[in-house]
Amino acid sequence: MRNLLLLTTLLFGIKIVTAQRTISSEEALATAHRIEDVTNSGDPSALNHFFDVDSLIKNIQRKSDALKDPAFMSGFSGSFSKSFANYGQQMMASIQMGNYRLLREYESEGSRRLLFRMFGSGGLNYHEYRLVRVRDSIKASDVFVYTLDETLSSNLASLVDMMSNSGDHLTEEVATMKAMREQFNKKNYAGVKEQYDKLDEKYKRNKAILMLYISACHQLDLPLYQNAIEHFAASFPDAPSAYLMMIDVYYLRKEYDKGLEAIDKMDKLIGGDKMLDLYRGNFYKLQGKKAESIVCYEKVYRYDPTLAANVQFLVTGYEETGEKARAKTVFTDFKKTKAFHDADFSDLLSKYPDLK
Repeated sequence: MRNLLLLTTLLFGIKIVTAQRTISSEEALATAHRIEDVTNSGDPSALNHFFDVDSLIKNIQRKSDALKDPAFMSGFSGSFSKSFANYGQQMMASIQMGNYRLLREYESEGSRRLLFRMFGSGGLNYHEYRLVRVRDSIKASDVFVYTLDETLSSNLASLVDMMSNSGDHLTEEVATMKAMREQFNKKNYAGVKEQYDKLDEKYKRNKAILMLYISACHQLDLPLYQNAIEHFAASFPDAPSAYLMMIDVYYLRKEYDKGLEAIDKMDKLIGGDKMLDLYRGNFYKLQGKKAESIVCYEKVYRYDPTLAANVQFLVTGYEETGEKARAKTVFTDFKKTKAFHDADFSDLLSKYPDLK
């Protein structure tokens, strides 16, 4: 019996050591490159299975008051696991004409991290994944989303608490947020603004409330949207989302020099992203500086020749400056890649048939 007990203890100890074994940089990079290859080939499966949903749910529970209730937790975890299975499909819709690229791998607060850039029809965003070892696999336990300025677990915990409470027990801040979200889901954007306008000034500086208000303003009125973003940037000057939104505002206002400054600040904040030269190129082009814009697009092309949106800008720039041979060469080479899709370039080929 004593030997059996010793054997059981040793086996249990081995399991603990295995579970706590640190993730090496090489393992993290191998995981990241697999996600890049699979996702950018049009397959959502790698991202669909990247999260360890159990770890994510534990993070949400830790930050949520409602999920401290075992009965509520049981119902939430079952439905959440099913709803989170299409994470990859959501990402695929956002990276059309773009891609999903690893910017860097590093260690922070005792865990390995992967910083990815999402770019395409869904706009520009950055995702910082926190990694965890699950048996023989490397998974993500959470993700910091730059446009949210918080982790996914924090965002979902707030939503769960807000939706689970009855109106009699809600603070004014949470009650208003709940009412605004209900109006937003009904596409009653004027109703969202009405709720926001009634708030005390201290609640108008709440980041989550402001983000929802900005989304509603985007649907209502351009000047209103611009003013809402400026208010957010003034309230949260170091927030990543503020830089991302201000780039959009300066584009809309045709304040191109300020737009370039915002891009530089964003570039510094994330530790460098060569793809941001695409945005610089667009601002230079709008300023009438075609040569400078082409230089930017060329830099991005050397960095990533499979980025469809940049290829389109570069080829157009070459065509507009009479460099048709260079335009033809770039486009011909791009057509050989998996990133080329006829439908994405129908307008370009119609305008410049010499590319065919």
